[in-house]
Amino acid sequence: MRTAAGHDFLEFCAAESDVSKVIEHFIEAIGVFGFVASAGGAWAGAGGSRSYRFYFNNWPKDWFDTYMENGFMEIDPMILEARRRMTPFLWTEMVDARTFAIEGATVIAAAKAYGWAEVMGIPIHGPSSYQGLISVAALMPVKMTGAERALIRSMAVAVHDKAYESVGFGLSNRSPILLTPREADCMRWVAAGKTDAEIGIILGIAPATAHYHVESVKKKAGTRSRSEAVALLVLAGSV
Repeated sequence: MRTAAGHDFLEFCAAESDVSKVIEHFIEAIGVFGFVASAGGAWAGAGGSRSYRFYFNNWPKDWFDTYMENGFMEIDPMILEARRRMTPFLWTEMVDARTFAIEGATVIAAAKAYGWAEVMGIPIHGPSSYQGLISVAALMPVKMTGAERALIRSMAVAVHDKAYESVGFGLSNRSPILLTPREADCMRWVAAGKTDAEIGIILGIAPATAHYHVESVKKKAGTRSRSEAVALLVLAGSV
């Protein structure tokens, strides 16, 4: 039944263009595996300067309010652990994780007190410091085979990619960075590691003009470096 639900979701995701419907189906499908809540999003940067993009979240409202009001997003071990992992991991497997700092223990204690028994994190890594995480949570212990874990990973990546590709979809803590066509052209090549001189040759403009457009984007993004600007644009799905 679990395998069928997972494969059914993947087929639905591949054919459906409405992201909201895909997310709704994902939430239903993970329920078959025993997970009753989920969240998905991505971020760039670190600490107070971190920018995020929430794709979906169906946590119970009282838990979500507790999580946000206490600033758990900045110290959540699941988020911190996702930065150094490539494969899915379970909350109950993180006993010796390096990210279990004193602050992180506060999050875990609050989660246990609420009643969460298991949380699974599926890390997503992309270009220019793009990092994402799909997490699914259960109120009862969950047992999975290796194949089922791999299937959930495929489902999580599929729902993430569908949401990411819909530029402007989801909630962000930053205003959209609106680029002119020429600024967008320049930043795509900046993302590819090209210098102003190289961008000038590629686009048929003067290096100084390329530099002007890049600096304009940095100002719009409120960043000091072009790499940070690229990271925010990648997060927004703009480049």
